[in-house]
Amino acid sequence: QPLVSSSKWLQLHGLKRNKLSLSQILSQIGFQHRKDYVTILGKPVASRYADGLFPQYKEAQDGSVYNLTAKKELILHFVDCLLGAIELYKQRMEWLTSESRQIFGVIQERCIVIVLDFGTVAPAEFDLCRNALSMVLMEQVTQIAKFNLIR
Repeated sequence: QPLVSSSKWLQLHGLKRNKLSLSQILSQIGFQHRKDYVTILGKPVASRYADGLFPQYKEAQDGSVYNLTAKKELILHFVDCLLGAIELYKQRMEWLTSESRQIFGVIQERCIVIVLDFGTVAPAEFDLCRNALSMVLMEQVTQIAKFNLIR
């Protein structure tokens, strides 16, 4: 897999990019219930349209209320899209926490230097370090333009 940073990955696969954030979904499945100041009347007027006609959802962050008008099929479509996004996020987390990325993270630089200091390492620890080093060399360093090892 290409070594993509999490910020770039989110730009490609994030909820906002795929129009799956809460505010984006709410704007597609309903309309905001408003209480606005009407300048012509000179007083605040609460929207009476759709009171009790549609189910309502109150957004916790800003307290705005949405009247939900979408059909069941559209809501099920968003459920499927969100479940797909969850699965994609799980795969990304598994990839980020597997193999050499678990120890070294995702190496994104084009040129790197790895400094090895095995001065007083026990033989068992040396084997672990050697295995970790061979993993990072095979999985990530092969995709880098230049690298140096200093022992």
